[in-house]
Amino acid sequence: MGFNLFVVFDMSLTDISKEFTEITLTEIIKKAGGSIYTSYKFGKTFKKGDSYLSKVFRLSVYGLNEDNGTVEVHLIVKAMPQNMARRAVFRSADFFRNEINFYTYVIPAWEQFQKRHSPQRAFREYPICYVSYCDGENDFIALEDVNVFGYSSPIRQECISLEECLLTMSTLGRFHGISLAFNELEPEKFEETCKYLKETYFAEKYRSWYKDFLKCASVVARDAVKQTFPATKCETIADNFLQENLYDDLISLVSTRSKLSVVTHGDCWTPNFLTRCSPEGRVEAVIMIDFQLARFASLALDISFFMYSCVSQSLRDSHYETLLKTYHESASKTISALGADSEKALAWSELTKEVKNMGRFGCGMGIESLPLSMIEDGEVKDLDEITADKTLSDIWNIKPFKDARKRQRIADMFKHAVDLGYLK
Repeated sequence: MGFNLFVVFDMSLTDISKEFTEITLTEIIKKAGGSIYTSYKFGKTFKKGDSYLSKVFRLSVYGLNEDNGTVEVHLIVKAMPQNMARRAVFRSADFFRNEINFYTYVIPAWEQFQKRHSPQRAFREYPICYVSYCDGENDFIALEDVNVFGYSSPIRQECISLEECLLTMSTLGRFHGISLAFNELEPEKFEETCKYLKETYFAEKYRSWYKDFLKCASVVARDAVKQTFPATKCETIADNFLQENLYDDLISLVSTRSKLSVVTHGDCWTPNFLTRCSPEGRVEAVIMIDFQLARFASLALDISFFMYSCVSQSLRDSHYETLLKTYHESASKTISALGADSEKALAWSELTKEVKNMGRFGCGMGIESLPLSMIEDGEVKDLDEITADKTLSDIWNIKPFKDARKRQRIADMFKHAVDLGYLK
């Protein structure tokens, strides 16, 4: 799922989890329409740093159906890291529980909702989950490997093209449109569904986990703005934003509820939007992956995160409103197709107001995602060498960038937010 392939080692099912057994393989084959599993094969592994929260396996499972025909399932399996210190530093159990709940409760509720309302084009832009297990120690989730359908991840260090931006915003609009229609037509069921998602990042109980890294990220961001836009309004406002109370502000943003609160993806940076191209090289489809940070919150959080972590300043300058309108049109079509009133659920004026009020969230996440996305592969630490005395800031030990182009990307995010009144 957009990860980089590395070398193959001899592996067994217990390398995934002691709870991942041949019974699990049979369950997978049955979900794919088969009756018995016959064999399995591990694919190539992944490079260090490709996934912080989990160890990731590529696995193919083979079986037979009742007519003795072959069944073949290609999977990406995410499992808890064996290194207990790594689990603790990245709070893997919390994130696994949230993503498994997303696939166990939210996706089935969405699918049933769409089935009841029969849209012409249902939202399916996510990998199928074949099986999962969650006990806080042996967790795993086995997902459809969409690479076999031609999907791949953009290069982490680079901004994406206008075509990719437009298609991603359209996909994000469809993703949020399900929630907006669900909330309008069946509010009680929608609210019940959202209860299964828990905040995993910005809550009082996580302050001590995140505070030291947030200080590091703020130093990097403050340096980038100071060197790029010295003695300007942008520097003053960015400095005010990057104060001790930033974590409190982020808690407030994720917990604020409005009529535009939806099931959000939560982690809208480039590697989590896989793209497929036509034979001519044109981007034609996007699939969303990795829902560990999914939360019930304002749709503006996803929009601002994506705009500031994935979109270049030149595209924001020339196409920002077009991107927002693409999102709005896509969400509105989805809402209408499900039988709800799109103008009532998502008026353009309400969308722009929400983004203006909540858009600073993208800066709060951008000071993490931009530095991490611009780290070169050789700078990524070997996560399985983490020891028990390490903290998040030890592993994500980011420093002010010497490269002016990297500082520019961070500073441009703040300038855009200041120019549009998201930061004041």
